[in-house]
Amino acid sequence: MITTFFYYLLLLFAMWVAKFKIKHDCWMTPKTATYKVSLFGLPLGKWEKNGKKYHSGVDILQGSEEEKQQLLKAVQKEPSVVKYEYKNNQLFVVIEGEDYIAQHWDPALFMVSPVLTKGGYEYWELGSWDRARLVAFYEGIQTIGEVDMLKLKKEVPSLFIHQAMPKLTVKQKEAFLFAKEQGYYSYPRTVSVAELARKVGVARSTFQNHLRKAEAKIMNVVGNGIGL
Repeated sequence: MITTFFYYLLLLFAMWVAKFKIKHDCWMTPKTATYKVSLFGLPLGKWEKNGKKYHSGVDILQGSEEEKQQLLKAVQKEPSVVKYEYKNNQLFVVIEGEDYIAQHWDPALFMVSPVLTKGGYEYWELGSWDRARLVAFYEGIQTIGEVDMLKLKKEVPSLFIHQAMPKLTVKQKEAFLFAKEQGYYSYPRTVSVAELARKVGVARSTFQNHLRKAEAKIMNVVGNGIGL
């Protein structure tokens, strides 16, 4: 995990940044060609359980309420979606199956912006100190579908975490980072808000208030499509 300090440090230096336009057959991307909904999202993780592979993610939906509801109905019918929660335009999903892009992921890469899914395409913007690693990622994902490299150049990136963190109060930042550290955003969820509050030593309502405000601010940054 890259620390918040490191994100600030990255802003002082130019690095290699690439932007990819990807069209492939997955549980969501083709649906955005049918419904006029855009998604700004982040992959959360992948794991194996009882011999099966899973991966999860969170998305902010943008579009008319009618189009969003039609999209959600289509998601419910998707066989690979084993769990989903939708509230306040935020969609959390757990997918059974291989995450084909993750197969080619290099730990030396990091996300500069949330993934934009729109019109049947995904737009990924990634950064690295090493140009060759971005090129290798591009070459690796050629097997998953139609892939175009829209940009590959050295620049000072505008990282979305940098945009979000200054908007949080100290208590909100502490609540969010502690919740993530304790597995609150993993699947299956390993800890409740009440348990987190008890560990910190504050009232449940107080901790929940800090956490929900932090989540709202961070997801608002994702929803605005910073850097896309």
